Amino acid sequence: MNSVTTFFAVAVGLYLAACAFLYFFQNQLIFLPSSEIVQTPLDAGMEFTEHFFETENGLKLHGWFIPASGSHDKHPTIIFCHGNAGNISGRIPIIRQFHSIDANVFIFDYQGYGQSEGRTGERQVLADGLAAWDFVTKELGIPEHTILPVGRSMGGPVAAHMALNRNATALAIESTFTSIPDIALKTYPIFPVRLLARINLPTLEFVEAFGGPILVAHSAADRLIPYEMGRTLYESAGERGRWLELQGGHNDGHIATGPKYANTYADFIQDVFRIQEQTPEPEQGL
Repeated sequence: MNSVTTFFAVAVGLYLAACAFLYFFQNQLIFLPSSEIVQTPLDAGMEFTEHFFETENGLKLHGWFIPASGSHDKHPTIIFCHGNAGNISGRIPIIRQFHSIDANVFIFDYQGYGQSEGRTGERQVLADGLAAWDFVTKELGIPEHTILPVGRSMGGPVAAHMALNRNATALAIESTFTSIPDIALKTYPIFPVRLLARINLPTLEFVEAFGGPILVAHSAADRLIPYEMGRTLYESAGERGRWLELQGGHNDGHIATGPKYANTYADFIQDVFRIQEQTPEPEQGL
């Protein structure tokens, strides 16, 4: 075997090994949980209650409920679905933003994150979102029509799946990809990622199927999730869509955007839930 043949044999072997790595270790590349709780809402001056609730397979998930001022049943409630790394304790700044517009916030950790039991994966995070909705409505007693699922980054498809499958009034997603294969194609263009993908998280598919108003936020300076993916999600919503142009990078848009961030959410919530309140209740038959 000459040197050229040897080189190509080694190159092909390395390429196939890389393909095998991408195929078998997708969970480890996508889901990056941390178990350490570094702070709580109380550290930022926000009262909260701690909750554990069950997944579809009987495991315990961990969450916080941060009530708005006054009676929480008179305010809209945001169920926040966080991204792929860390846990809920790293989301205090964004909780503070939503708290500032007088919304209740329920934030939870997926299986394998923070104090939640289990091991994470695509099926798990989607099911965990539904479990969070069911807990908020059935155990906390929050009316379904007052809930806004909000998801950022990997939490986007979780929130969109929740909105679609629980018939939510509206949906908000930010800094989110259209699907995992789409983002993998941008990250690993030399590999046949659509053939290798075992995880999909098809945000675009969920958004297109959801029939309610959608707020989509993204930054042109996002170096992790391409800006055009945010625009694709927004345009797919048609007349149902509202756009928020974020500033800053992937992880700090809620801070870098300034007052416009919270104000846009406040306006969206006011518009959506005012429409809901004006919708007449169906007549009940005897």
